[in-house]
Amino acid sequence: MRFVFEVNFDSEAMASQPLEELQQILQHWAKNLQLYPMEPGAQEDIFDSNMDAVGEWAILDE
Repeated sequence: MRFVFEVNFDSEAMASQPLEELQQILQHWAKNLQLYPMEPGAQEDIFDSNMDAVGEWAILDE
């Protein structure tokens, strides 16, 4: 199994405050991971503070 967390820095919020946005995203997902099954196929979109989709995380069966 492999956990993949991918964030794109092309959104307005990510481009203007990359450190702050990434910190906020990581804190949010660290808290919410307990809501998802830790098994292959689990995945979710990642959003910045403007609610723009900036990536996704997934658990892969590799």
